[in-house]
Amino acid sequence: MTPAERRIEGLAAAHGARVLAYLTRRTTPHEDAADLYQHVLTTTWRKIHTVPDGDEEALCWMLAVARRELANHRRGTTRRLAATDRLRDAIADRAAEPRAPDDRVHAALDNLSAHDRELITLTYWDELTAEQVGRVLGLSATATRKRLQRARARLADRLTDRDHETRDEQLASAP
Repeated sequence: MTPAERRIEGLAAAHGARVLAYLTRRTTPHEDAADLYQHVLTTTWRKIHTVPDGDEEALCWMLAVARRELANHRRGTTRRLAATDRLRDAIADRAAEPRAPDDRVHAALDNLSAHDRELITLTYWDELTAEQVGRVLGLSATATRKRLQRARARLADRLTDRDHETRDEQLASAP
């Protein structure tokens, strides 16, 4: 065992419980304290040659590292929660948007098979290449392009059918 390894083990044995208790009192959920303590030990290992020699000084040094790790954790949690809130709001706004009754594209897509609908939406709405769509669906790029070509043709047929139905309805309701 190297001197650095012995030193880190000695620091963990001497101060680990106090550093972990410090983190546990300040984290919610408390289980996060163990992860933060691991970060403290990692930092201590990386900077083992800068850790002060005295017992009390080493404890203070480790608590300072723990304090910085805790601050990083809190900032990360705040950012993650804010991003989750924004995503939730965006999804709720999108779900709340009413679909226009004459939305021909949605109606035509609804009349396609689930596979055709997935091919078209991944390509046009999610803006993936044929290679990327193929990877998502487990197909080769060539097979994806051919299936997409057929799906587009079926979508065009559905859109044309809807146009004819709409025109026929308009003619029937005209005075």
